[in-house]
Amino acid sequence: MEFIPGYSTTTNEQSNLDLRRENAIIALQSQSRKAIHQMYLEPTIQRKKRRSSPLRVMFLLMLISAGVYVYAMIQQEEIESPFVPTPTPTRSALSYAAEAEELYLQGKLAEVIAAYKQAIALDPDDVLLYIPMARLLALEGQTVEAVRRAQQATEMAPENARAWAVLGMAYDWNGDIPEAIDACKRAIELDPTYAEGYAYLAEAYADAIRWGDAVEAAQTALQLDNRSVDAHRNYGYVLEIQGNYWLAVEEYERALAIHPNLAYIHITVGRNYRRLGDFEAAVKSFQRATEINPDSAVAFSELGSTYQEMGEFERAETYLKQATEADPHFGPAFGYLAINYWSRRNYESAIENFEPAIELSCIAARQKADRFYITLEELDKETPGPSTEIVMRGEFVATSTDNRDTLRATMKPTDEYDETWANARGTVTLHTRTGKYTITLAGMPRPKYNQAYVGWFEGVNALSGDPLGTGLLRVQSDGGMETQLETGWVEGPRIEYFYTLGLAYFYKAECEKSYPLFDAALQIDPEETNALEGIRLCQEAEAESP
Repeated sequence: MEFIPGYSTTTNEQSNLDLRRENAIIALQSQSRKAIHQMYLEPTIQRKKRRSSPLRVMFLLMLISAGVYVYAMIQQEEIESPFVPTPTPTRSALSYAAEAEELYLQGKLAEVIAAYKQAIALDPDDVLLYIPMARLLALEGQTVEAVRRAQQATEMAPENARAWAVLGMAYDWNGDIPEAIDACKRAIELDPTYAEGYAYLAEAYADAIRWGDAVEAAQTALQLDNRSVDAHRNYGYVLEIQGNYWLAVEEYERALAIHPNLAYIHITVGRNYRRLGDFEAAVKSFQRATEINPDSAVAFSELGSTYQEMGEFERAETYLKQATEADPHFGPAFGYLAINYWSRRNYESAIENFEPAIELSCIAARQKADRFYITLEELDKETPGPSTEIVMRGEFVATSTDNRDTLRATMKPTDEYDETWANARGTVTLHTRTGKYTITLAGMPRPKYNQAYVGWFEGVNALSGDPLGTGLLRVQSDGGMETQLETGWVEGPRIEYFYTLGLAYFYKAECEKSYPLFDAALQIDPEETNALEGIRLCQEAEAESP
């Protein structure tokens, strides 16, 4: 920690000392004049002259003596003048990093991230600050930001194995599995003894359903470092994905024995106990997570949903409400709460919670949009989806460093050497909270006969799971175009949200609101029986109404 040095005997500091002395003398003279004035300068017109009080004289003498004492102490530099500001220490990046490590031991991950951000603001060139922050961002669900920070780390230190390993983890948690595997392999190439490189690779292999490779990588990680939290946690994940919940719990517990204050691992243990039917153990794990992190919407949501499965709906409601209060943007909590009310036939409250559950899930899905690209499509083609003839592409970047509410992609031709596309340019701006987006293009060549431009999102899909497209983009004769479109519902919300909300509206005799919800469920699964039954019920009700 860096501090402003103490005062020395330099010329400037001697001037400051003289100034302090002069200020003290002035203050002392002022006090003396005031005392003399009170003692001798009584008003000239008096009805009755008062005698001097011995107590008053004694008090004034004590005051003067105190002033003389303070002046003497200032002369000896034993007391600082009140007129000179006290120097304060300036915090260093190292002090914030030390604070982050202490907070991590307490399990306060959000505060750890904040401390690392402060450290990076003071020392933006220290790669060792970016690596742990990227890992924690991924653990806290901020996967896009985690990838960005990890990429910065690899750019700053391209030969650093830890940077590549954490980039692999961030890619995996962001759903970029092939990129995750490649990054982890690069980390292992740089340092074959780095356990976390194998641990993150094991997790990525498990997500790629490469069981043998996942187990081998996880066991290698443990052989290299049996005290690594991530090595035990990720081996547990490999076992969990394969359905071996008991052994998964054992590995998770070993991770907690090393670091008992990691709420996200307690949550994972609770989920596994719930799958095994041990609701009591699950509740204890989720409760422990809420104790470590009282602001965890995930922990309260999992605790509430567990009580819901146990049939304790009122207790479940309490915890689910706490989850929505902890994070008003956490969609799953609203979904569980809506199902809670639906099960108790409280249709009004069910509707009030299903709607934000769907909308928040769509927002979260839109915020994962990575890229936008434009293809040339044959107008008479029969197969859906984008063609391989990609003419322009751009990567979405958040317009704010604090959130991904607005994403913007700068569009460029894929073939920079084709003179036909020399003037082509454009932007795509996506407002993730509303689903509205604007496409602006200029310098676009006219498509050939029976061809048209179509735009596509990468990273977010339509409800059906198919690529999310724009439909035909009609470019003006000058090669320009500006249009505003809307994504609508996208893949993300659970199918039961749609058909159960539709049934709730049916019971409220509002079938005009039910049909779009049943249709959305059928886009996800064309054979969803609850949606089909809901349509039948609405049609019968409409036929019977006068």
